[in-house]
Amino acid sequence: MTEHPDAHTPAAVTPMLMNGGDAVWRALPRRNTRKVSHLLADDLRRQILSGQLAADQQLPPEAELTAGLQISRETLREALRILESQQLVEIRRGRGGGAVVRRPGLDAVARYVALLLQLRKSTLAHLEEVRTVVEPPAAELLAAQAGFEDIETLVELHDAERAADGPLAFVTAMSAFDQAVIDLSGNRTLAVIAGVFRDIYAGQVYSSIGRTDSSSAEQIARRVVVSHSAFLDAARRRDGSLAQNTWSDYLYTTNRMLFSRNISRQPIDMAPLWRAQAGRDSGESAPRRASVVATEIRARIAEGQLGEGDRLPSLAGLATEFDISRPTLREALRILEMEFLLDLRTGDRSGATIRTPTTRVASQLAGIVLEARGTTLADFYRALRLIEPSIMGLVASRIGAKQLNALKAVNTELAEYCDDTGRFVTAYREAEMVAFSAVKNPALTVIAEILHWVRVAIEPGVTADVKGLPGVTRTNRRAQKLFAQFVDAAAEHDSPRATAVWSEALKANAPWAEESEVSRRLMLDLKG
Repeated sequence: MTEHPDAHTPAAVTPMLMNGGDAVWRALPRRNTRKVSHLLADDLRRQILSGQLAADQQLPPEAELTAGLQISRETLREALRILESQQLVEIRRGRGGGAVVRRPGLDAVARYVALLLQLRKSTLAHLEEVRTVVEPPAAELLAAQAGFEDIETLVELHDAERAADGPLAFVTAMSAFDQAVIDLSGNRTLAVIAGVFRDIYAGQVYSSIGRTDSSSAEQIARRVVVSHSAFLDAARRRDGSLAQNTWSDYLYTTNRMLFSRNISRQPIDMAPLWRAQAGRDSGESAPRRASVVATEIRARIAEGQLGEGDRLPSLAGLATEFDISRPTLREALRILEMEFLLDLRTGDRSGATIRTPTTRVASQLAGIVLEARGTTLADFYRALRLIEPSIMGLVASRIGAKQLNALKAVNTELAEYCDDTGRFVTAYREAEMVAFSAVKNPALTVIAEILHWVRVAIEPGVTADVKGLPGVTRTNRRAQKLFAQFVDAAAEHDSPRATAVWSEALKANAPWAEESEVSRRLMLDLKG
């Protein structure tokens, strides 16, 4: 049996950057039983997310990397494929190609989550409810702390939507203003969550405006402009309460104008927009044609034509169907593989296997964006304090007997684990997931599950640091008592009390989650 050339390499290979920005690649000693390709991917990932490797920076040629790192070509390529699947590098082919560093954005996350939401039969009403939970608190934050430059940015975006010509231009400008409000609130976690759902919602708005006559579209545009103007007035006054109310009114009135009750109850459909965008961007170049094919297969997954474990036709069959060359087709399948939607196996002639999206993969994609934005633990938990109480109020109003009994059982476990912070935190997180399952909104459930998996990723780093903090056991006991009060409120379907109690419960964790030394640590470091 021939051994892999790196099978016994006792080192983690790490790129080191010199002050001048030129990379010197060398192996650093480290005892580890993980594959060298995974170690290399982890080290490169940290360098990219920490900014040591800059966006658009091209990595050295393959021959130079393999020689400097003392690894095989196969190991290097596997590491780069891992990073490409995480949207952290782009592999450019042909002369002058190679691996180029990317700064991860929201596009890949939004597309993946949109597919997940469509498969879970999310409706426009569900998306509207997400916005009413996430956005008004961010609008209040912005207004309370807005500076001159923040207001000027919003004014420019407001002017752009006034001048927008045509439905697509207007929806784009409207979305830019809305996202800027969340971004300028200062909470990076909220900005990522809102940004992911904004693209999905904007696609449905575009479809709705496209179905209306020109006079109705103009009326909608005027309503949006008036609402944004009112919000700007509140922000100039730094009146947080007025800004929050104005934004809530904006969401309510525009949603009623955009969508009738029947349309709001229909499941979202992203496939038409995806196909339209792919058709607009299509051309004769292979990368663009590959993107069109990838879009079509992605749309078929969204529409339920292709499901988990289904096999695509052979390369020959697909090449005939789409009238493209096999190299272009392989590029299309590779795009979907990088999106975790296909399982490609070398030498498999029976066709690639479909993988449907999961919230665990969505959390990995969202987590990478949060890490790239320098998000701290404090930022993450402040976002929870802003949005979770409202969600728990909805839970109390909708919970059924079976879910209520599950909450009572989890509360008993919490009472037993107060002296063991590690087990208490794990049990508390599970308790939250039980509660979220009762909200009866698949879009809000997806948010909860994404945040859950992000917490799973950083939990070891968090619990390791909080175990020794003074008063942690006392904090655990207070959190458990408040959870018990929430269960009582939910049993009575008392939404306002449940909201208030959950808000108080989150405050119980504030000393270590937002004010301690660990709160200032980057999520990237906690995960590492």
